[in-house]
Amino acid sequence: MLKHKIAFAAALMTAVVVAGPTAFSAETVLRGASCFPQGSFFSKRFESFVEQVNAQGKGVVQINYVGGAPAIGTPFTLLQKMSQGVYDIGSCTGAYYQNVVPEADAWKLLEKSPADIRQNGGWALMEKIHREKNLLPLARVNYGMPFHLYLADGHKIDKPDLTGLHLRVAPIYTNFFKALGATTQTSNLAQIYTLMENGTVNGYGWPIAGLRPGWEKVTKYRVDPGFYDADIQIVANASSWDKLSNEARDLMSSIALKIEADSTANDPKASMMAAEKQSKQGFEVITFTGNEGKEWLTKARDAGWEGVVKQSPKYGPDLRKTFANE
Repeated sequence: MLKHKIAFAAALMTAVVVAGPTAFSAETVLRGASCFPQGSFFSKRFESFVEQVNAQGKGVVQINYVGGAPAIGTPFTLLQKMSQGVYDIGSCTGAYYQNVVPEADAWKLLEKSPADIRQNGGWALMEKIHREKNLLPLARVNYGMPFHLYLADGHKIDKPDLTGLHLRVAPIYTNFFKALGATTQTSNLAQIYTLMENGTVNGYGWPIAGLRPGWEKVTKYRVDPGFYDADIQIVANASSWDKLSNEARDLMSSIALKIEADSTANDPKASMMAAEKQSKQGFEVITFTGNEGKEWLTKARDAGWEGVVKQSPKYGPDLRKTFANE
């Protein structure tokens, strides 16, 4: 009898070892990071995503959020590290990872809703492009928040001409500002206040919302209308994503898409509130209307798409067909 019990126990143990991940699947822990400072405006939705996944995914999947740039390094290498497997999931704007996926520059030019491009093939095309670099976009968590040009006191403009202005830029609007005659330089976010305060630059581009505290002290004018759209995507390492269980992928996709829908509904309202706040802070608005307004927006759109197609003649034209309202 004892011999039979020992044999049965051994067989059971063998079955457990063989069945392992199937019968007793272990909780998967993913390493996450953001291109923006932890707790900042453009990291909050990814941080909400992390919190929801960790609350609902116990025993299935968890995200170890290690923080955001620049505390974890420059934002311009985060997605490069992610494609290499250093991070499994993160949040970033296309402006910061064109060095990995040149076509990511097109995210800013989205004129249809995220839901629309999921229907017309635009999202699937972006998935194909990203997978070539071992990345996968899961959701867009900002939509309906335009960029604006902000100028220092003494640098008011009265037409769509930036000749003589030296502006702090990010890749997202460099081509546009240069096309209108500006000279440019890049810097990290922490340097913008100092560069404006000491007169090194005359202005900068930034979305209508999310200005850093203190920038209102060195900013006098906002130029309307807004152009492009603030794009923040949740992106996964494709290899890590493919290894997840169906349950984990379904859970994370569901949460990400809910945040995407919420952002589409709420970002336009947040933009209006941000404009009202700037008015109370003393910002003066320079508004281009009529032909000047049309010229301003046309120059922005054309410069943007010219840059995308130049970087990616293979995919650029198809992205424009699915992204733009033309």
